[in-house]
Amino acid sequence: MIAFVALTVFVQSVFAGNLVDVLQHNGETTLISLVKQAGLADALLSGEYTIFAPTNAAFSKLPQSVLDGLQRDTTALANILKYHVVKGSIHKADASNELQLETLAGTKIRFNIYNHNNVVTVEGSKITHFDLTASNGMVHVIDTVMMPPTGSIVDLVAGNSHLSTLLSLVQSAGLAGALQGDGLTVFAPTDAAFNKLDTHVLDNLKSHPQLLKEILEYHVVPHTEYSAGLYNREHLRTLDSHHDIIRLGVSSTNGVVLNRKSHVTQADISATNGVVHIIDHVLIPARHHFSSILGRK
Repeated sequence: MIAFVALTVFVQSVFAGNLVDVLQHNGETTLISLVKQAGLADALLSGEYTIFAPTNAAFSKLPQSVLDGLQRDTTALANILKYHVVKGSIHKADASNELQLETLAGTKIRFNIYNHNNVVTVEGSKITHFDLTASNGMVHVIDTVMMPPTGSIVDLVAGNSHLSTLLSLVQSAGLAGALQGDGLTVFAPTDAAFNKLDTHVLDNLKSHPQLLKEILEYHVVPHTEYSAGLYNREHLRTLDSHHDIIRLGVSSTNGVVLNRKSHVTQADISATNGVVHIIDHVLIPARHHFSSILGRK
C-alpha cells in the first residue's frame, strides 16, 4: 500500500503535459469545457502562463443563472476565464502578501498570505493546490471562481443602493480620497445599520466632523482581509487615529461577528484596491471619549 501511494505521488510529480493536459489530469473538467467553449484552448498553448484553476465544486457554487448567462455570452465567459490567467510561470514561492499580478483580462488579482492558518488566497479565493507544473506554465487550484471587481471601494459603495448613508457620510467627512488607497478592508454598514442608531447619535456624528471621521475610519483596516483569513478572537487594528481594535468572533453557526454585535451579511466583495464586507451594525470604539460625545449611558 505504501509503495502504491509513493508511486502515485511520483507519477503526479513527473507529469508535465501542457496546461490543458495538466487541468485534465487534475480533473478540472468544468474549466476545460468552458475554456473550449470560449475558444481559449489554443491560446493557452501558445505561450507560458499560470492558471488559477477553479475546481468543479467551485463552479457549482455559482448561481445557475450566472453560469447559464456566461455560457450564452462567450465574450463575457472568455473575460472571466482570462481573469484566471497571468503570463509566465508563477510559483508559490513567488507569492507575497498584497502582491498584484495583471491578468490576461487586463485587470489585476491580489495575493494575500495568512500565516496564522497557512492560507494563501488570490482575490479571496483559497489556493488549495500549488505548483502543478506544465510544459508551458503552472497551475494553482482554487476553491472559488474569481469575479473581476467592478471598481474601487468608493465605486462599490457608490454603486450599492443600500450603502447611500455611508457614502454621504464618507463624502461629508472628506474620506473619499483616503478610501482610494491600496490594500484596504472596509466593513461597510448598510443604511439599515445606521438607522439602528438613536437619532441623537447620528445627529452628533454629523455635527462633529472629527468624530465622524474617527468613526468611519474605525470601519477601515489598512490591509486586505478576506474571510478566508479571518479567525476567532482575532483583533484587527483600524485606520482611525488611535488604531482602535475590532474584535472578531468567527464560528460555523454565526459566521463573522464584529465586537460581539455586528454581523457580516455579505463578505468578500472585491475592489480594485481591496475588499468590502457588508455589516448590519455601525461599529463604535469602546472609548469614554466616544461614549460621552455620542451621549451613550
